[in-house]
Amino acid sequence: MRLNRTARNEVQDIDDNLPESELELIAAEVDARMNQHKTNPLMPALCAFLTRHYGYPAIEMFDEDDEQHEAAEAFLREAMVRVARREVSIEIYRNKHGNQEAA
Repeated sequence: MRLNRTARNEVQDIDDNLPESELELIAAEVDARMNQHKTNPLMPALCAFLTRHYGYPAIEMFDEDDEQHEAAEAFLREAMVRVARREVSIEIYRNKHGNQEAA
């Protein structure tokens, strides 16, 4: 399903007005998914990307830096929450409009 501009705006309005209880459920689901991973899946990809531009010793130090891991965790969680919110909003939109495609 692809959303046209009007549908995207409506989905964003739904997203902006999700009740607090729904936001808490989304956050709990994201936290549960993140707890399934022993390592943040972004870190290996980020380190692989960085090897194109920087030397191994600098990347190794970066990879061992707890603050970097915490920042990556926060970024990943925020991204997952945003996507999960949009997914819920799109489902509400689809139910409201009878599952019609909005392209």
